[in-house]
Amino acid sequence: MSRSDLLWSGAVLALIVLSALSLLPVGLAPPLRTAPTSMPEPGPVDPAPWANWLEARIQPPTAAPIRQAAPVDELAGYTLVGLVEVDGRMLAMIAGNGGTRSLAVGGTLDGYEAMVIEADHIVLARAGNEITLRLDR
Repeated sequence: MSRSDLLWSGAVLALIVLSALSLLPVGLAPPLRTAPTSMPEPGPVDPAPWANWLEARIQPPTAAPIRQAAPVDELAGYTLVGLVEVDGRMLAMIAGNGGTRSLAVGGTLDGYEAMVIEADHIVLARAGNEITLRLDR
């Protein structure tokens, strides 16, 4: 045998032995033991530092007041008694305060502006408040 044949056969033999050794179970080293630490004995707990914080989170949130859509009694003395169409414009006939008057879209009644006039009602608005007067049938 030549020297190169011996080297190759030695390398193959070393690989076979190492692969066989890798299949053997190997035990792990036991974990290191540390010295036991002494825990302080629990004493009485003072709730003062966190009681206010906890109480603030337990309280239910306050509800926002519900704003009434419009004061009910401001136009209570007025009623819608009829609707008239003149030259393509709708006019609402409103009775109240001892008389009857006509109101078109954009006209005002006690500070309320007429926004919409439909076949059976009129919508009056002032400062975000809306009041609807309906035709009595």
